[in-house]
Amino acid sequence: MSTDGQVSCPYCESKFKDKNELSKHIDRIHSDSGLLEGDKRQW
Repeated sequence: MSTDGQVSCPYCESKFKDKNELSKHIDRIHSDSGLLEGDKRQW
């Protein structure tokens, strides 16, 4: 999941500099789509 110090979104493969940025992206972009429903993984 991480490449060259970056983390990738598991839903759209966007790249982020750290897990905090990834978490913000998922909350903003993917949380309303239902993709995270029932997913209890921690980023």
